[in-house]
Amino acid sequence: MNKALVVDDSLMMREVFGIYLQNAGFTVEKARSVEEAEQALTSCQPNLIILDVVMGGKSGFEFCLQLKKSKQTCSIPVIICSTKATQADFMLGDMIGADAYLAKTVPQAEFISKAQQLSQKPAVCRLI
Repeated sequence: MNKALVVDDSLMMREVFGIYLQNAGFTVEKARSVEEAEQALTSCQPNLIILDVVMGGKSGFEFCLQLKKSKQTCSIPVIICSTKATQADFMLGDMIGADAYLAKTVPQAEFISKAQQLSQKPAVCRLI
């Protein structure tokens, strides 16, 4: 079964993404911050992470880079989903190893399609 970890400081966005993913057959864990997500990783063992960028404490960019540098987590696909959606943001997301970068205005069907596609890919580390 597919497990997703949704990391976003917005309760509304955690709920929206959680509902989308549950309707697509995912089991969903949620975290309000990178620090909560770090703790959830050990018990949740997700095969997909949905990650906001702008949060209090460590940013989503920092967390994505941390995940992609670790042998334990580098193969977990990360979808950054943020209101930060300039060309520079998309490029930075790619540089730090994000598997996809979507603007928060992403339609539900596109979001689910990308989540399903990435969660079914063979686990591959692309260590940064």
